[in-house]
Amino acid sequence: MKKPSSYVRPLLVFALVSGLSACGGGSSSSNIALSGSVTGLTSGSLTLSDGYSTVAIATNAASFTFPYRVNVGAAYNVTVQAQPADISCAVANGAGIAGSSDISNVQVTCAPNHTLGGTITGLTAGGLVLANGSDTVSPAANATTFTFPVKVGGGFAYGVTILTQPTGKTCTVQNGAGYMGTSDVVNVQVTCS
Repeated sequence: MKKPSSYVRPLLVFALVSGLSACGGGSSSSNIALSGSVTGLTSGSLTLSDGYSTVAIATNAASFTFPYRVNVGAAYNVTVQAQPADISCAVANGAGIAGSSDISNVQVTCAPNHTLGGTITGLTAGGLVLANGSDTVSPAANATTFTFPVKVGGGFAYGVTILTQPTGKTCTVQNGAGYMGTSDVVNVQVTCS
């Protein structure tokens, strides 16, 4: 059997490298850098994903850049993969199609989390379930207060509703919707009769 000539091996290496660079996520200048700003990350760390790679952002960081570049014409979608403890972060300007220049306008805003709760009157039976989005709480019979287990980030919307009425009672909610401010919400009122 004949050995391949010395010029075949470099051609194979070139073909392999060329094929891999076409897959995207490389550092080629024909790909687009994806970066942005961070505000309010005063504790913990945050992990973002762009659909191709992740980046960890440390406390008090003001900016971030994903380690891999995005192919021109490829879709990107920056999302929060892991929230820091006691803070909620949201992404703005995080999705689009990579054009011909670097993307640097992704904005990540973080705000402290606060508890959401209030008072209950007239709850003499069990079975009440309150909801704030997918977060629920089931106050026991004769409970006079409630607090949702998941905290809400400052500036984020909340909306307390009755998911399940208690046995033989009808409950209503007052002050149940709004935006979390800079302190805990304790004025949601649940009245049962």
